[in-house]
Order: sequence, then structure tokens, then C-alpha cells
Amino acid sequence: MNYKEIHPSPLLADFVKCFWIAESDKDISATPTHGVIPGGYLDLVFNAGNRVVASDTFTTLAESRESFLIGPFDSFRRFHAQGRFIFFGARFHLGKSPLSPHIPLAEARNQAIPLCSLFTQLNSKTVVSTLESDLAHASGTNERFALLETFLLKFLDHHLAQDAVVNQAVKMIEESYGLTQVERLAAAIGISVRHLERKFAVYVGLSPKTFCRITRFRHVKSMIERVYGPNSCDLAYQCGYYDQTQLIREFRLFAGHTPLRYKAVKPVGFFLYDPQTHC
Repeated sequence: MNYKEIHPSPLLADFVKCFWIAESDKDISATPTHGVIPGGYLDLVFNAGNRVVASDTFTTLAESRESFLIGPFDSFRRFHAQGRFIFFGARFHLGKSPLSPHIPLAEARNQAIPLCSLFTQLNSKTVVSTLESDLAHASGTNERFALLETFLLKFLDHHLAQDAVVNQAVKMIEESYGLTQVERLAAAIGISVRHLERKFAVYVGLSPKTFCRITRFRHVKSMIERVYGPNSCDLAYQCGYYDQTQLIREFRLFAGHTPLRYKAVKPVGFFLYDPQTHC
């Protein structure tokens, strides 16, 4: 699988983390398994390839030439393309989706929601139809990125929504690598735990506790990729796990593989490809 990221224009940098494209090298007649590693992010995605099906439920994740909002996921998700796999999209910064608070992001958790259905609520369905048609007929990757950027710039003119509490909480969680306790986090910000949970449901789509777990996993994954071997007991204690067994259990939930198997299946961006679906 090929994967590429580019930075957005400065006008979008406060909301958009990156534009990205992931595609298979060629048409695939079999059904190889792909997977998405959760990071707490929300993505606006366009499917330029064939239909994509969730491997666990066999339900359609995305039709061809369809745009949709995906995630955030709270566990590893497997899927396969019925032919050529080509996804590209925009990944939003944590807690900074321009769709909130118009659409509580908890409704998008573990879901791929067609963009046309979301924008019906925002009276912009025609805009989405035009975008999908333009993207389907674009001549290449750069033109597709330019179309997405133009779409988001127009949309952001009317939907510049951020939340100071969520931004502060996300920053504190990331700075602690997910090791902060939700009760202490809420107290430090000066709000109740329940209020913080409601904020996260709208602006992040995950509970603060789940977001902390995913943030801790992202740190562990980074350490395994850069420094530690997959069987390091020191890593488990350093990252706040009770023992190596707990680390392996959490890692398998979020990466779809044990740390040992993960070392053999290299990620491409936030995607994994492995013809062996057993971990």
C-alpha cells in the first residue's frame, strides 16, 4: 500500500492536521485485510476506488465515489476493498472538527457516515454532491487535495467552532501521554467530570477515559517503533501499565496485533495491511 501526507494551507492549519491518500499498488482480486489504527482523530474521506466492506460485519463501509465522515474509532477496525483500494481525505486536529457542535461527534464513533446525510442537516447537500462529482473526475492527487481544501475553506467560513475547555484537556492528556486521571484533569480545568464527558462527546467523540487510553497506546506504539523491542517489561511500567500482560492486551485492542506481530507488519500511515488476519 502507498501512503502520502501533505500539509494544509495556513488558513486551514488550525483545524486540519493533514491531507492524506492511501492506495493499493494494483487491483486485487482476493480480499486482503486492511486495518485502521485508532488515534482519536476524525477524518473526512473520499473513496476513489471500489466498494469497501467491514471485515467483521461484512457491511458496506463506503461505496465507490462516496465521501463520508469516519471515526473516531475506539479499537482497531479491519476492512477489505472489493477491488482497487483508494482512499484520500482530510484529518482534523484532535478536538477541532469544524462539524462540532452542529453534529455531536459521539454519533460518528466507530462509524463511516455518508457526508451527504450529514450535510442534509446543515442544508448543504448540493455542495457535497458537487464535491463528490468533482473529486470523481479529478485528474490526479494534487487536484483532489485542492478540491478538498477549497471545500473546507468555504465551509469553515461559517463553521469556526472550537472549545477552550476541550483544547486544554486534549493538550494536558497528550502532554501526560495519557497517564492523567480524568478526575484530576477535570479538577485542574475547574469543571466537573460529567461536564468534561459531555464536552468530549460533542467535540472529540470519545470519553475522556478512552481518549487517555488511546493516547497512552499511541505513545507505546511510538516507543516500540523507535526504541524498545516488543517484549520489554520496562516499557509497560514506564507507560503506566500494571504489567506486560496488560500492555499486550491493550496493544492488541488498538493495533489489531500483539507487539511482536506488529513489528513484522509495518504500518503505512495509520493503516495496516496483513494477509494473515490472525494476530
